[in-house]
Amino acid sequence: MDAEAKVKKYAGQSRHYLLNASKFIDAGDSEKASEFLWGSLAEAVKAVVLSKGFQLKKHGEIWTYVENLTKELEDKGIYDAFRHAHDLHINFYESDIELRGVRRMAEDIKVVQDKLLNLIPGES
Repeated sequence: MDAEAKVKKYAGQSRHYLLNASKFIDAGDSEKASEFLWGSLAEAVKAVVLSKGFQLKKHGEIWTYVENLTKELEDKGIYDAFRHAHDLHINFYESDIELRGVRRMAEDIKVVQDKLLNLIPGES
């Protein structure tokens, strides 16, 4: 699969995961919604990175890229949303965040997902 096809795949997965997160929030399943929210933002980041001609090979590289993108765009909301997504990833296993918290973090993640996908030519 070429890079452009992978970018579309990651962007599509990001949107699909966000839709699934909404369904699980509506169903009251905070754990499943949490994991889909994490996946949605992680896939969006991977799509942006690949659209710029780079690849992330390790989990830690996602964090580094998010930190750099936050500085480059001067938008702390990107880092904050990614931090929320990371916390939600942990919530899938630990079940510490109540549904209202998941719902609130989902709003921030949706905003940042839109910002990220709009950075990709042809994905807005």
